Amino acid sequence: LQFLYLIGRTSQTPPPDMLRAAVWGALGAAVCADRSDDWLVTPVKDPARVTMDGTDIVLSNGLATRRFATQPAFGTVDLRLNAHRRYGGEQTAFRTVKPEGYVTLNGTVYTIGGLGQQDSFLGYCNRTALKLTAADPATAFTYLSHTVTTPSAPFPWTPGTRGSPAHAAWPPRGATLVVTFAPPTAAPASLQLTMYYELYEGAPLMTKWFTLTSTEAKVSVDKATVEVLGVGAQWGGYIGTHGAEGPGSDIAGSAVGGSVQPLLHAMTDQAHSAQCSFMDDFPNGQPNIPGCPTCHDEGSTEPYLNCSYTLGPGARVKKTTSFESFKVYLLLADSAEIERYSLAKHRATQLLAPHVMENPIFFHGTDSSELGVKTALDQMAEVGFDMFIFSFGSGFNYESEDIFYLEKLKRLVAYGRARGIELGGYDLIVWTRNTPAKYIAEGKGDSLCIASGWYDELLARVTHTMNVTGMSMIETDGPYPGYTCTSHEHKYHEGEFDSIYRATEKQNQFYKEMRGMNVYVNQPDNYFFQGANRAAIGYDEQQFSLSRWRDLTVTRQGVYDDLYKFLPTQGWTQVPLVQYHAGGAAAMFQGHVTEYEWALAQNLGAGVAACYRGENPYTSDAEKAILKKWIGFYKAHRETVLQPVVHMKRATGQDWDGFVHVNPLSSTKEVAVAMLFNPTHSAVETTVSVPVYYAGLDATAAVSVNGAAAQVLPVQRDYTIDLPVHFPPVSIFTVVISTP
Repeated sequence: LQFLYLIGRTSQTPPPDMLRAAVWGALGAAVCADRSDDWLVTPVKDPARVTMDGTDIVLSNGLATRRFATQPAFGTVDLRLNAHRRYGGEQTAFRTVKPEGYVTLNGTVYTIGGLGQQDSFLGYCNRTALKLTAADPATAFTYLSHTVTTPSAPFPWTPGTRGSPAHAAWPPRGATLVVTFAPPTAAPASLQLTMYYELYEGAPLMTKWFTLTSTEAKVSVDKATVEVLGVGAQWGGYIGTHGAEGPGSDIAGSAVGGSVQPLLHAMTDQAHSAQCSFMDDFPNGQPNIPGCPTCHDEGSTEPYLNCSYTLGPGARVKKTTSFESFKVYLLLADSAEIERYSLAKHRATQLLAPHVMENPIFFHGTDSSELGVKTALDQMAEVGFDMFIFSFGSGFNYESEDIFYLEKLKRLVAYGRARGIELGGYDLIVWTRNTPAKYIAEGKGDSLCIASGWYDELLARVTHTMNVTGMSMIETDGPYPGYTCTSHEHKYHEGEFDSIYRATEKQNQFYKEMRGMNVYVNQPDNYFFQGANRAAIGYDEQQFSLSRWRDLTVTRQGVYDDLYKFLPTQGWTQVPLVQYHAGGAAAMFQGHVTEYEWALAQNLGAGVAACYRGENPYTSDAEKAILKKWIGFYKAHRETVLQPVVHMKRATGQDWDGFVHVNPLSSTKEVAVAMLFNPTHSAVETTVSVPVYYAGLDATAAVSVNGAAAQVLPVQRDYTIDLPVHFPPVSIFTVVISTP
């Protein structure tokens, strides 16, 4: 506009091409600048708060709002997302009134909150005609009072630990609404149910759970539903056959691979025993069409969210024992586009479980002799490893009580610490373990029950080793995977009905104990929200028996895919330096420098920790050099490569492939790191479009390829950088992108 104003004051008309370029340039700059309210790029500093609007309670943070009525009963009457304007702006997910949850006590079902609506039509909410109702006080927990506090940490953790971001907030900043409910008049008067709602600063993300206590009566919590939300089709999916088929559908005979993700992403904090799913509300509608006694909401799509225990929980509540439910995490997404959706999920994980961003580079040692471990530690210190793990099959025993063995481990821990390396090891703890026999899960036969005295014994054994030796890492194979136990004699559960709930509770407690000791935890399940750090990513156990180049490509494909689900630092892969399962010499990486370098580049470049498994990290100067190169690269760009990726091109083995890490909230000028691979035996000449919208770049970017001096390149109007690349055969390119 300034340019147009200036030419208007001159006597000469500029050439048409110049005028056209100026106009398009101004428009392009305006488009590129339109990101000020995108929470995935620019921090949103609005605090989370609880306010009153008449008799309604409003929980809001500038991005998401949940409104609760307190009259004539308590319940959710709106759930809104203040989306980026390119995705529709402010919008509601709310469709119909639902109870806040359900709990079955001693065989009787009670609702939580007791709010309902008069209208039986459930297709959408007509707010001008919405009349709220209250359930019979005999059947519902009713609103008593509420207070406001701030989130508390479920376990201790210090930001900055093991390379994690020092600026991470723990616990996350936000507001906690605590609502107290009186018991139904038909239930024991000594009961009190408390529902918790948390909303966090900077994200459309909230948490919900409840507790049940009793000052006198003993009750059984037979079943429990923590969240029920009646939402619109785009938020909960196209369920049922009575309405539109939805965006993911096609004509009959088409090969349809799936449907669009619901915009309401719901998950629990449990690895087992709890499930969030969308269900069809259509059967719950009532006849409302004159002349058609069987008609109600035909043509409408009516999903509702239900988050419940899969079995039980079967917990007993009495004067000395309370009940705490699982937590539900709700993320309101503004787009089902896969990159944006996955980045939103990653941001939620970074807020709720920032400890998973700890990122030590570890080595899996197979030689547990004192000389062998010291040799490995010396090599690790030479090239930059952070952690030594006594691998499975190495003869290591985490639960040993042998004084001389523990003294040896203590010496090795001290030797490692002097070189800046932590030590830990492998332990098979529950599943597929059948000793000690007195703790076997009855009805399972070949595995232990962690809700027995085994929990106490396991914790005592492991912590004793840690306290004596100073070990600060554990790799727990076979944690509790969700089976029942029919024993009536075990310490922490009464029978089959409460065995999953109590076993999950004890496994959670074990990991929280480890986190309280600042112990780094590898485990193969989803115990991230209980304190665990990593799980397996992008692989099947047997793929490491493939020949090296097949293994490399399949692993790169799997990591690429799983980085839609996980942060890079949540996962590990395997690099079998020596024999692993099968495959022989063709599957082993040690002694094969080119393949070993590719394994280092694609894992460290992805921010994923591999289990480099063998006796020593290197057997030649060439292997030592590539380890120094790629570990050095990782540590130089650590802040960026532990961040999520935007996917560029999946590996096919027939062309280049790659991805780019994005860090718009970087503490330095570096905001993105791309990894590009050409696995073919032919040169590839192409222009690679690197997406940088989520790196926060607008007009120009400083781009360094393979460590060369940076060149300033323009950011195109679609937020990409066009990068001309000549890939030699079998080559790897690193692209570091910074603000100019």
